[in-house]
Amino acid sequence: MAKLNLTSRVRAGMALERQSAEARLQKNAVAEIALRDAATVVGVPPFHGDDVATRVPRQKIKIADTVSNPYNPRTFYSAETIDGLARSLEVDGQLEPIKVTRLSEYPGKWVIIDGERRVRAAKSRGAEYIDAELHEERLENKALYLRAYKANKERDAQTVFDDAIAWSRLLEQGIYRDYSELAAAVNEAPTHVNKVILLNSLPPSFLSRMAQSSDTVGLAHAYNLKLILERGGQVVAEHWLQEILEGRASVRRLEQAASAEAPTRRAGSRRVHYQSRVQFKRRDGGPLGELKLFADGRTELSLQGVDGESQQMLAERMKQLIESWTRELDGEASV
Repeated sequence: MAKLNLTSRVRAGMALERQSAEARLQKNAVAEIALRDAATVVGVPPFHGDDVATRVPRQKIKIADTVSNPYNPRTFYSAETIDGLARSLEVDGQLEPIKVTRLSEYPGKWVIIDGERRVRAAKSRGAEYIDAELHEERLENKALYLRAYKANKERDAQTVFDDAIAWSRLLEQGIYRDYSELAAAVNEAPTHVNKVILLNSLPPSFLSRMAQSSDTVGLAHAYNLKLILERGGQVVAEHWLQEILEGRASVRRLEQAASAEAPTRRAGSRRVHYQSRVQFKRRDGGPLGELKLFADGRTELSLQGVDGESQQMLAERMKQLIESWTRELDGEASV
């Protein structure tokens, strides 16, 4: 008897669950019809999708009312992938809404948080409207960057080449105080951030071409190409860039090429003695290196035992120091 009572209770529970599910489906259907009717009244096409109970308001907005994220983490967009996405939108419709918000700098406009590629693809096929999630809260600049950055990271759309440009811009605009603050925000080591930003010394065309092959070309390739460019010049770097893009240049080969391009003193050239020298020591008193000043205007810094991440951090700080010193000189010259 107890077994029959248990079975009856289970069946009754299942019946109640089915009724509840049917009620929710009916409620969603009514809500969707209401939204479509409301959209028809104001002359805006209804959105396509089944998530009518989402917490974030979702509707169709005019593409002309959208503007790109001023802190967009991406710089490089492949025309081929945009065309492919446009064809997909034509056949399957828009499966995922873009995400937009408001910024006081763009009154009456929706700023794209996530979905720049979808907007570009929709524009290319002449669409007037696009499905969007409306995030009405006013995002500050850091939050606007990080939301877009993390969305790209989740789908592996962000490359070190995009990062190089975006991170440099964020520091130049004072959005982040320094490398350490930026590194903490993007959850990367400061040495990694430094190394990525150094890629900005490469021509934009180099970065763009490598970004299109980011599935096989990474930071190590790009950084060694930077060294080759600095030491061997544009023609040599162009050759190695082509080798990289065609898959014939391993990181090891690039390291060897960069070392081969390092400047050496020509045989038989006259040795010029330094006028003064500053020596550096480690905390334990051991030798670290020296700074030599020559009569012909050269200044040479030579350090020993500084490698890996410490070497990259030192290089970046030296770069900042020299750039600051150069600006001071230019300011004195203009007075």
